[in-house]
Amino acid sequence: MADYKRIFVAITPHREEQPALARAVFLANKYQAELILGSSMYNRSIEKASGVAGESCKDLKRELMDDQKKVMLALAASLGIETKTTCVVTWHKKWYEGVINLATENNCDLIIKETKHYKKSVRNLFTPDHWNLLRCSPINVLMVKNHKWTCNGDIVTAISLDDGDSEHQCLSEKVAKEAASMSKLFGAKLHFINTVSKAPMHIAVDKSAFDPVKVNARVKLKHKERLQTLADNLHISDVNIRVEEGLPGHVVPRLCDDLNAECLILGSVGRKGVTAALLGNTAEYIIDKLDCDTLVVKG
Repeated sequence: MADYKRIFVAITPHREEQPALARAVFLANKYQAELILGSSMYNRSIEKASGVAGESCKDLKRELMDDQKKVMLALAASLGIETKTTCVVTWHKKWYEGVINLATENNCDLIIKETKHYKKSVRNLFTPDHWNLLRCSPINVLMVKNHKWTCNGDIVTAISLDDGDSEHQCLSEKVAKEAASMSKLFGAKLHFINTVSKAPMHIAVDKSAFDPVKVNARVKLKHKERLQTLADNLHISDVNIRVEEGLPGHVVPRLCDDLNAECLILGSVGRKGVTAALLGNTAEYIIDKLDCDTLVVKG
């Protein structure tokens, strides 16, 4: 269980509505966690201005950062939250790196960031900075849409089953534990989801003894048994296990939509160097199609 103690929320400057902050306050109250309001700033015009001397440039940046911190302090004072709040600001050319640096420097164990909620017909919900934050953060990241979590809602968990990869197996257990603890804390219904590929139908033409329908049924049953074993080993008693045929990128978003899920929880193995450029093709395809909050648990 990720018992969050210090929650970092990325504040969007010059925005009246702060969905990420509202979710952060909600979670901080639930977990009795300290809340850190942070902002990563950068202004290309100031950096490129040839007529601004080095010291003057530093002073101007410091003034802008101080102004932003004053705004955030006033915002924090208006929250009426019981737990401790801190406000931090940094100047960084790459927004996502600035956010990650602030969160790690302040020993945070969860980063919360808002993302716009578009209609389903619109794609590209995430900006490059959003993707880079999800890919590069060593800390769990919650991407928030502008909606409230309801009581007795649904938390969907995408569980990966990989016999040959111990790293992914450990991550699956971590994701399952996180989902179970959150569903218990929020009184939500918990769902474990996995997908299987359909057996190729054309084989039935060549081999009369091969029945693709029966093969698919056996594979689905095997996956359900493995998910149930995972739940039993982690002492998770109240969970709805669903295994469906199809690609994860199609099935998981559809089930989240059908259930009107509050949040999807999935895992991402930590990467360094060149491999840090990808969160994972399947995970990114799923996230790009979601209309609910997304919690990415880091391995």
